[in-house]
Amino acid sequence: MGRVYYREQKHICGKSYETAPYMEVDLYQVSAREHRESRRAKRKKATTLAQQCYNDRQAKRYHVQLVNTNFGKGDYSWTGTYNDEHLPDPGDTKRADQDFTNFMKRVYRWCDKNGVQRPKWVMATEYATQQEDGSYIGRHHHHAIIQHTDGLTRDVLEELWTDRNGNSIGMCRCDRLGVNHGSVESLVNYIGKNKRCDRNWRQSRGLEKPKTPPPNDSKWSRKRFEEAATLYIDDREYWERQYPGYTLERVETKVSDAGQRHTVVIMYRKEAGQNAHGAKRPAAWNAGAGT
Repeated sequence: MGRVYYREQKHICGKSYETAPYMEVDLYQVSAREHRESRRAKRKKATTLAQQCYNDRQAKRYHVQLVNTNFGKGDYSWTGTYNDEHLPDPGDTKRADQDFTNFMKRVYRWCDKNGVQRPKWVMATEYATQQEDGSYIGRHHHHAIIQHTDGLTRDVLEELWTDRNGNSIGMCRCDRLGVNHGSVESLVNYIGKNKRCDRNWRQSRGLEKPKTPPPNDSKWSRKRFEEAATLYIDDREYWERQYPGYTLERVETKVSDAGQRHTVVIMYRKEAGQNAHGAKRPAAWNAGAGT
């Protein structure tokens, strides 16, 4: 058996390590060949790692990182539903997608008309779900996180959920986005709450991706690696010594069928917290309207 290395791969959600409000760290074993790979190959693997399923949570981990990188206090959590008159047919997912596209076009037109910066956004449309007998359960609806640009209010975002004639499409609710520890993850989990429900994630152009700096294959010995994931898994002081400036949210570790351990350390900025734009983090968060 060749030499084994223990890799530390950070995912920094913010402008830099010193200011990012959120960070995840992967600790896992790599071979000598993987250790010798080019920087480009290592970066590609880190990006794949961030987007892959972890603990059966389908792609949610990357969305948590993406939202923490780009949104924060003062931004909006938006939910749009349908009344019976405007509800697309259960199988008409294209119409549901187009409704949100048309909504964002109206938002952009309103911004341009009123001299307001167009917002960034990330959203998910949840569709009515077809069961084995061919029947459908649920109703199409939309969840979005929308940037609060100066002049763009919650009332505007609720009032623009209309058809081309200006008639309301259905109930719409827009709340302040709170980003205290774990709340962004709670929102992503809430959006993906129904495993049977098909959904489509979309995002605006220009979102900043989580940063994946070059990995460190020399910091962790085998002994330290194993102790960290067993003896110190719940030791807040231990992890905060490893990553100064951050406070521990939790540590998750799994062992594959091949006996290889993979540990993920989830951390927040130690101060009250800052969003992607540098604003302070609130104490609590209303996750938004249920549907």
